[in-house]
Amino acid sequence: MDRMKNKKFDEIVIPENLSQRMREGIEEGERIYMRNKRKRMIRRVLTAAAAFMICVGFFASQPALASRLPVIRNIFRLFQEDYSYQGDLDAVAVKLEEPEDTPEDMSVYTKTEGGVTVSISEAYCSVEAIYLSLMISSEEGFPDTMTDMEDKPLIHLEGTTEYSFCPNGSGPATGTLEGKFLDSHTYVGIYRIDILDIVGNDNTLREEYGKLDAFDMSFSIEQIVGDKAEPEKLDLQGKTEKELDAMTDKEWQSFMEEITPEDRYQYPNQYENWWYDGPFSFDFHIEADKESEQAVIVDETNDTGAGLYRVVKTKFEITVEEKCEEERMQNSVFTVVLDGDGKPLPYGSSAYANTYAIYGRNVSKIYVYVCDYTEYMDDIKGYRNDADFKKILEEKALYAKEIVF
Repeated sequence: MDRMKNKKFDEIVIPENLSQRMREGIEEGERIYMRNKRKRMIRRVLTAAAAFMICVGFFASQPALASRLPVIRNIFRLFQEDYSYQGDLDAVAVKLEEPEDTPEDMSVYTKTEGGVTVSISEAYCSVEAIYLSLMISSEEGFPDTMTDMEDKPLIHLEGTTEYSFCPNGSGPATGTLEGKFLDSHTYVGIYRIDILDIVGNDNTLREEYGKLDAFDMSFSIEQIVGDKAEPEKLDLQGKTEKELDAMTDKEWQSFMEEITPEDRYQYPNQYENWWYDGPFSFDFHIEADKESEQAVIVDETNDTGAGLYRVVKTKFEITVEEKCEEERMQNSVFTVVLDGDGKPLPYGSSAYANTYAIYGRNVSKIYVYVCDYTEYMDDIKGYRNDADFKKILEEKALYAKEIVF
């Protein structure tokens, strides 16, 4: 099942006065996000609608904030209230201490390359995710960087990870990064890795991970990539919006291929990105917090072929795993979760659609609805903020379940 989505697509209401081409661009963006695992793929979609959804960011120098010491040891505390998975990460995290015999120029948790320094200072691991706090410093200063709808800079880490419990060796780093600039030379953030990205569909490996109290991890950052605040625009060859809107899909695709430089499809590329090359390599011993886990195993489907396998709640998130028959999976499903008060749970920074943030919510019980994907997008999604959203889900969902923790 394809469970990937942008956490905000489900919450966006498309203005009626947008041109048809713009509206199609947004809808196509949704479909692309559902098909592709890595979030960077959506940045390759060129539509005017993308500019509508993402605002341009700039640096506001905050020397007073940057001077708070020791910032590097308290990044979770500094940023956790603005983080997608809000909560007291600082209280449960492990501070990464340099070994006593470490030479000053051989730091384990601080690496420098080409005038850029990366420091990782805190770690927390639940049954669902690994959280790392990091600081990135640039001697020359960061370029102006695009921000998302929550005014967070769009910065991504490219590299590899390796885990002692995973027999397949190293693989691509699949985490998501959220953070902010303290000043034009300093960025702090939280890097979150979904455990599902590590174990995949290997149930044996997942069970093995579930038994671990600790494990070793290697993390090599090969590139730090940011989205330019003002990416270079394509030359539309003088065509007006009316002319573009009148194109058929085939004409539109052909025109876009004609005006797009071949190297613009690469990632990163000079038109849309800035980047720093590493490597910045780290080795950690990670302690896993299993005591906070609450898991409810359902393991059922109904006559529609849709169902639920299990629901897991930790200190910061709830993860829902559907169970659907093969024929139903071919048509794709979309899952919605409401809190105990009947309000939709928000998506965090996870690349998976079925992981929800729970801070400040009544989650003593939740309501899970598995919907047909197309029907949800066409007929249900628009009622998300309505008072009778729960009633609509109960009427239209393929499968519904109340979960009590």
